[in-house]
Amino acid sequence: MTPFVTLFHWDLPNCLQLEYGGMLSDQIVKDFVEFAELCFQEFGNRVKFWTTFNEPWSYVVHGYTPGDDFSEDDTTGDNSTTVQRSSQRARMHLPPNRLSRRIRRFDSTIETTRDTWFPVNDPATDAYTAARNLLLCHSAAVQSYRQKFQMYQNGKIGIVLNSNYHYAFDSTSQDDQDAVQRAFDFMLGWFLEPVIYGQFPASMLQYAAGNIVPFSDEEKKGLAGSVDW
Repeated sequence: MTPFVTLFHWDLPNCLQLEYGGMLSDQIVKDFVEFAELCFQEFGNRVKFWTTFNEPWSYVVHGYTPGDDFSEDDTTGDNSTTVQRSSQRARMHLPPNRLSRRIRRFDSTIETTRDTWFPVNDPATDAYTAARNLLLCHSAAVQSYRQKFQMYQNGKIGIVLNSNYHYAFDSTSQDDQDAVQRAFDFMLGWFLEPVIYGQFPASMLQYAAGNIVPFSDEEKKGLAGSVDW
C-alpha cells in the first residue's frame, strides 16, 4: 500500500482562527509552511506522495460564504428540494462558516466569539481572500519541499481539486457555451489555473474584479508549475 498524505483537509487549528482569522490572513502562510515542514521531516522517509490541500473549493465556498439549512417547514416530497436541503445542511458543518444560524442555535458561546474571527467580515470577498491565501500556502509549502526535502526523499507533491461537470443548456448557443466555461473557471479553474499558470482565470479577474486580488509577479513565479502530479 502506497500512502498519499494530505496536509490539510479543512482542519484549521482553532487557535489560529481566533488569533488572526485563519485563512483570511496572510499570516497563515508562515504557519502552514512550518506545519508542512514538520510533516516532511517526520514522515518524508515513508511518504512519497504529498497533497497540500484537499478540495479547496469546498472549503472556501462552504466555509466563507453565507449559508443556512432549510427549516423543517420546507420538507417536501420533491426530489430536487431534498437534494438542495441535503446540500445546504452539509454546508453548515464546514468550519468556520460564521454565517450559519444552526451553529449559533446550538452554542451561544460560539456566537459571541465568532465576531473576533472575522474582524472585517465581507461575504463578497471572504471566499476569494481565503482562496488566495490558501494558494499561497500551497505555493510556499511546495517550494519548501522542493528546496529542502525532495532531492533526498524522492517524493512528489501536488493538490487535490474537485469540480462539477457542466453542460451547455443549448449546445448551439455561444452564450450557453460561454456560461459553461465560466462555471468551470469559477470552480475548477479557480485553483487549477494558478498552480499551472500562476494566475486566476481571466473570467474571474473580469467578473469578480472588485472582489478578487490578482497574484503579483513574484507570487505567480512561485505558483506556476507548483504540482508534481
